[in-house]
Amino acid sequence: MEQIALDMYLIREMAPLAKRTFSLNTDTVGTVDAWGTGFVNELNYVDEAINGKQFTESIQSTSLASVVFAPPVLEEYTTKKVLTTEWVVGERLDQSSKQDVTVLCSIAMNTYLTMMLETGTLHCDPHPGNLLRTTDGKLCILDWGMVTKLQPDLQVTLIEHMAHLTSSDYEEIPRDLLLLGFIPEDKADSIGDSGIVEVLADIYGAWTKGGGAAAINVNKVISQLQDLTAEK
Repeated sequence: MEQIALDMYLIREMAPLAKRTFSLNTDTVGTVDAWGTGFVNELNYVDEAINGKQFTESIQSTSLASVVFAPPVLEEYTTKKVLTTEWVVGERLDQSSKQDVTVLCSIAMNTYLTMMLETGTLHCDPHPGNLLRTTDGKLCILDWGMVTKLQPDLQVTLIEHMAHLTSSDYEEIPRDLLLLGFIPEDKADSIGDSGIVEVLADIYGAWTKGGGAAAINVNKVISQLQDLTAEK
């Protein structure tokens, strides 16, 4: 842990220099702090065990109770340095050839929305290797070392943001981004004149017309966002 703390300290010291050298339009120190906190927390396997157990318990009160779970923890064999769970027989969801994979992908999406908007504890490492299709056709989510807690007011803001997107109420999007912390408060007065509403309207409009990410001209969007940054 001492070596990790030293590494994070050195990276944090270099963060302002990296921002100046590469003209990064982001809070590099804040990013390092957030990453370091999550990294250190992920090394405590007792906390990981608690996170997985809490997920399985919280999901029981939803319609997903019978189709998704975290590996049951064997607490008597678990310490801060060793996590022991029951063996889960299954295969990576992205490598399975079973006919129900599409259904399980939908279940995964609903599960993450439920964590985000209902239970308030969000699994933050949803790469393909952490999503298993079990032999009985359920979804097992692995690796609960990195989670984030969403406060009720943030959950409400996320719900409102989704409602604004669904109803094409793009004028409310800047306020949503401000409340969600994507835009600093000192930039609040300039959001309306920044052109960000028009950029986001193009993106969300393409999504609502169907076609997913393929419907979006990524190069055009990047160009527009770079223009906004330059104007600042």
